[in-house]
Amino acid sequence: MSSTKADTSGHVRALDTAGHVRALDGVRGLAILLVFLYDCLRPEAGGPINYVIRRICTAGWIGVDLFFVLSGFLITGILLDSKGRPGYFSSFFLRRSVRIFPLYYIALSFTFLVLPMWCRWSGGHPELESKLAALSADQVWYWTYLQNWLFAFRQAWPDPDYLKHFWSLAIEEQFYLVWPFVVAAVSLRSMPPLCLAMIGTSVAVRTGLYLNGYHWVTTFAPTICRLDGLAMGALAATLLRTDSWRDRVTRWSPPIAAASLVGLFAVDKVWPVLANDHVGTHTIGHTLFAVVFASFILTARTAGERSWLARGLSNSFLVLLGQLSYGLYVFHRPIHKFVLGWNLDGLPAGLRSYAEFAATLGLSLVVAGLSWILIEKPMLRLKRYFPRPDETRDSSNPPPAPEAESVQPTSDPDYHWPVREPKEPRGAEVVTSLR
Repeated sequence: MSSTKADTSGHVRALDTAGHVRALDGVRGLAILLVFLYDCLRPEAGGPINYVIRRICTAGWIGVDLFFVLSGFLITGILLDSKGRPGYFSSFFLRRSVRIFPLYYIALSFTFLVLPMWCRWSGGHPELESKLAALSADQVWYWTYLQNWLFAFRQAWPDPDYLKHFWSLAIEEQFYLVWPFVVAAVSLRSMPPLCLAMIGTSVAVRTGLYLNGYHWVTTFAPTICRLDGLAMGALAATLLRTDSWRDRVTRWSPPIAAASLVGLFAVDKVWPVLANDHVGTHTIGHTLFAVVFASFILTARTAGERSWLARGLSNSFLVLLGQLSYGLYVFHRPIHKFVLGWNLDGLPAGLRSYAEFAATLGLSLVVAGLSWILIEKPMLRLKRYFPRPDETRDSSNPPPAPEAESVQPTSDPDYHWPVREPKEPRGAEVVTSLR
């Protein structure tokens, strides 16, 4: 049984674990797979199989909601485990920076600097050059992680939409900047009421905006409208580290996950919440997803390795997707647009969308793998210079057993991931970033 205890110095002792929780890697993989299905697969209508796949794909946008809940859960756990120790702020921000910034700013530099220069030099891509110029007019919002607010103020997604999906990365980064100060200032006992207040605020703001006639993008993209997912994950992490709640959380998470999932589908039948442009989604929908995902994550976190859920989430393919999910999220939309330019007229019409999806996923895996090897992994080695405070060994507060290190985009979706670093034997980190 995992345990967390308060020590005499007043901070929370890290949640003891028996090792790296591989099932959470699979949760990340499931989240990015849902995003891929939504963005990159549009099967032809007709036939029961295509009908089911189309329904799953049109609901795949909830993968970002899953990233948000997972990010809130993992980031809050890290902060609670480190709270009150020297280096609490510096370690967190430096470790987040080397994980998130390099790939993000390389992607922006390529979009706003390299591609326009190439277009001018080659002289053969006036349409692309025009689209990049339109996108570059708003680049300051992307450099400062504020693009989600730009979309909300304009009540529209960007056109061109090459970087449309970066809105969720902005929410993740804003969460990373503010949440450490909140956790440091609030007691463990006060965390649950705070999280519930954040959830209520998010629902109230979304509902108010929607009922006052604002476009659904304005209820979808602003950080304040998506706090319920992050806060629900934070609430789950807090309860798991509270003595009076830990056993109850472990015992009740599976039935709550099952019941809330059934309830979600029941609500969707009478008041659609799985369609991202419906009133149900932009009022209570995101909160219902957060309840389902938080109980699901808690079940995955506390289930034994031999449970059917842990075995399913530990599937090698899902784990691979989870490990590369940051790069997959960053690259998948431009790669999909590249694939859509291919001439696939030789294939039957019913197979073209599946071929485009397979090609997009395959190329994205290759590019994300190269990104991991050439950019992300080398940067992560810098973390050894600023270890997590709860990894410091001392006789009065021994650290948890070493785990594999996990990192995200995010997650984010933040998210977002988990890869073993044998050269860093000091402990464990599970961090996100998406969607």
